[in-house]
Amino acid sequence: MQNDPHDIDPALLRSWMVKYICGVLGLDIATFSTSDRFDVYGLDSVEAVIMAGVMEEEFQVIVDPHQFFDTPNVDAFVAAFTARDAE
Repeated sequence: MQNDPHDIDPALLRSWMVKYICGVLGLDIATFSTSDRFDVYGLDSVEAVIMAGVMEEEFQVIVDPHQFFDTPNVDAFVAAFTARDAE
């Protein structure tokens, strides 16, 4: 059964994304800015697809990898993904 993205705590999702991205790309969490664009950190389309799959497993939601390109950073992604009017 799939969860509703609207039910995910935005702070939890933001924290998970920061830990995931920093872990995969070998970045320091202390210097990672959630407002910097994904491409600044080197998150490419291949890694976005992988992250979408891992996120689906972690949160039991459907994640379209294109959403990472429609939203340029962690803050924008979290806001759009968990918004009540998102479909």
